[in-house]
Amino acid sequence: MEQVGEIQVERVMELEALRRRVAEIESMEAEQRRAEEQLIITDRLASIGELASGIAHELNNPLTSVIGFAQLLLAKDIPDEIKEDVEIIYSEARRAADVMKNLLIFARKHSPAKQLININEVIEKVLALRAYEHKVENIQVVSHLAPDLPLTMADCFQLQQVFLNIVINAEHFMRRESQRGTLTITTRRVGNIIRAYFIDDGPGIARGNLGRLFDPFFTTKEVGEGTGLGLSICHGIIIEHRGRIYAQSEPGKGATFIVELPVPVNNKCQGGINE
Repeated sequence: MEQVGEIQVERVMELEALRRRVAEIESMEAEQRRAEEQLIITDRLASIGELASGIAHELNNPLTSVIGFAQLLLAKDIPDEIKEDVEIIYSEARRAADVMKNLLIFARKHSPAKQLININEVIEKVLALRAYEHKVENIQVVSHLAPDLPLTMADCFQLQQVFLNIVINAEHFMRRESQRGTLTITTRRVGNIIRAYFIDDGPGIARGNLGRLFDPFFTTKEVGEGTGLGLSICHGIIIEHRGRIYAQSEPGKGATFIVELPVPVNNKCQGGINE
């Protein structure tokens, strides 16, 4: 009987080891799929970036001329009905110029000015910039920023651009859904990764759109409300920082954008929340 019991214990242990191995293989396969998807997106962005740069440079000069001549006309004493038309020309040309500027940012290849920074400080600066909008648009911000978060090597202004884009997108969709909203921002350390969560209670993202969010020119905003370049630029910045950006969502249950950045190996500030 004792021998039978030992055999049963051995089989249980073997089954448990097999289950662990299967789980490890599934995890590795999932990670490989994510890496392959990331590589496809990166290659696609690089190709479109080269095309975008050429288009932006070709259109930038005539747009500058249109804006300049419109300003000259507006400075003159012209009839009101003509002035209204010129104001429209000026406004639309400026909007087109902004699109061109975003195209150049998207296409530009440069090395960011990286230094050790605390991403909590970057997030707090972004929230300070948007404080007035949050007040008038009835958006509540709930922050859970890890107090002893380790530093990361990053370009402060580029990270600010990423976080600002995510926050403004969340504001837009929450406002469109219910004229109010709650944005919850959490930071924590997970192993050798610093992770920032931006969670809104807006309408969420359709499953079919989740895989396209970081494609250039893809947008679910109304015409004139967005160029579809913001998240593509964010993706490029985070990849350049050896990090990862992705979204999770269920329709009708809000959206979560997650930004991951590495903790430098020689970073002496090793605090944070571990999972």
